[in-house]
Amino acid sequence: MIAASLHNVTRMYGAGAAAVPALCDVSVEIGANRFTVLRGPSGSGKTTMLNLFGGIDRATSGRVIVAGQALDSLQDRTLSDFRARHIGFVFQSFNLIPVLSAYENVEYPLALLGGPKAKRRADVLALLDAVGVAQHAHRLPGELSGGQQQRVAIARALVTRPALVLADEPTANLDSATGTAIISLMRTMQRERATSFIFSSHDPQLVASADDVVDIRDGRLVSVERMTESEVPQ
Repeated sequence: MIAASLHNVTRMYGAGAAAVPALCDVSVEIGANRFTVLRGPSGSGKTTMLNLFGGIDRATSGRVIVAGQALDSLQDRTLSDFRARHIGFVFQSFNLIPVLSAYENVEYPLALLGGPKAKRRADVLALLDAVGVAQHAHRLPGELSGGQQQRVAIARALVTRPALVLADEPTANLDSATGTAIISLMRTMQRERATSFIFSSHDPQLVASADDVVDIRDGRLVSVERMTESEVPQ
């Protein structure tokens, strides 16, 4: 099964003679319920690819499909709604709302979608417990360590039960021991929730944990390494 795909996608920035390609005619399929890393040096196009999968950016040409939906066919308002329901995000700078508690940060995506408050509370508390920060539910982000903030961010990304979670360099601002713990946590959550994860990263630990590695250079797809089920890290 396919979680997301690009079909002959090109993304240009600028116009006319000053136009610069960030991605050039890229076609790739991301497997469902897989741990996929987009790998490449700075400026290779991996963040652009991640933003296209997230509906944050739009392709200049070609098709972007996520969870069976062609994102290029959606108007802005419909795209925003689709993104809220089907895509979660984890950022290297955590991007938690500083005036909201850990609990409120995780609840926020659910509050935007509506639904019974009691169910929201149960879902949020269960996730905070699953990622190991339930005891810090009422603390503000500034009162948490970097690793704790990233755990809250992972809970927030998963709380709507998205088909796809996108993580941009999620271990970049963490020390190696904390980064290892966060990678293990994301892998556990991916398996338990049958969610597809796509990372942009060149962290060797994260690459070593991947099911699939997509290599990008100068905006072009270089290779895709896919592990068989027997090779997937346990």
